[in-house]
Amino acid sequence: MVACAVAVAAGYPAATLPGAAAAVVAVHAFARGRRAGSPTESLLLDAIGLVVGFSQIAHIDLVLVAAAAYLISAGMTFGGAKTAVAVTAGFGAALAVRELLGPAPTETSATAPVLWLAVVTLLGGVVVSLLVSASAVATARQRQEQALVAERRAAEIKTEFVSMVTHELRTPLTNIAGFAITMRDTWADLSAEEADEFLRIIVGEAELLANLVEDVLAIPRLEAGRLLVEATDFQLQPAAFRITDLIFPAGGDRSASVALSGRVRVHADPNRVEQILRNLLENARKYGGNEIRVDATPRDNEWVIVVADNGPGVPPEHRDRIFGVFEQGSGGDARTESGFGLGLAVARHLVEAMGGRIWYEPGFPVGARFCFTLPAAADRPGNAEAA
Repeated sequence: MVACAVAVAAGYPAATLPGAAAAVVAVHAFARGRRAGSPTESLLLDAIGLVVGFSQIAHIDLVLVAAAAYLISAGMTFGGAKTAVAVTAGFGAALAVRELLGPAPTETSATAPVLWLAVVTLLGGVVVSLLVSASAVATARQRQEQALVAERRAAEIKTEFVSMVTHELRTPLTNIAGFAITMRDTWADLSAEEADEFLRIIVGEAELLANLVEDVLAIPRLEAGRLLVEATDFQLQPAAFRITDLIFPAGGDRSASVALSGRVRVHADPNRVEQILRNLLENARKYGGNEIRVDATPRDNEWVIVVADNGPGVPPEHRDRIFGVFEQGSGGDARTESGFGLGLAVARHLVEAMGGRIWYEPGFPVGARFCFTLPAAADRPGNAEAA
């Protein structure tokens, strides 16, 4: 298009060249509007415009070389090899038609300036195409590097996960098998108290195994929208006491208190809320201090439930990722506690599935506070009062 305008300005055939150039520009604009700037069509029309624009200029070999370079580079940049081949073929066909139909051009005094201006313009287009190509290549390489890093990280996570699953599931399975074999082989010699103790351990390990499997399955089900959440109005206090007594039995080296009254009624899935509390209390047992507390405060139409401890808390560099999948305060060979690193991630997904939020905040002067919200029950008499 630039070549046509330059040729017209130089005064070449006034009767035919302006009309042809105008027609090419109009068709070019129409094609761009209908095909959203198809690179093949646009460059083919550019090729035709170049041939038409310089059809009456003598000695245009240099222009043809620059035009071919421009069309090939632009085709490769904006459409790929097929576009470049199609545009080059179209350019050659247009030149053949011009040679067959057009009269031999005559040289004029304006030929040299027009030629050099056209060459500079076309080579400028080549430079722009090359710069765009270089930028695209750099972007593609950066994305490839990011993809490789992500792939390596995924492989590392997979390896770590398989290792953790092997270790964590083997422990309860070994205990269940060991105590079951002992009961089978020595049943006649066991007292009622011993048999009851063995059965209690077997049941406890089976529950631990079920919880581990549930955590593994919960996240993909939640992300796929297949985990059933049945919300209802219920009192939070009984569930909090039950989970706390299970994780911190009486007589242990750590104490846990529940500061919830019967006024704390929420609208959520009771089973999923127990799973959230279990994961947060297990996290406090592993990483917290010797005092754990569960309490709740009302805020607007929701309850803010807090699981707090007097431990060292979460280092600032880990706070942004502790709710991610397979994340722990320590990882790799530095792991000192059991678990998949799924507890907080599962808790986050479950809380969000029930319309709440979960976050971490440091305790004062020490400790950790894991807070989450749940919608308040609709039938909450006096629920605006503090628990």
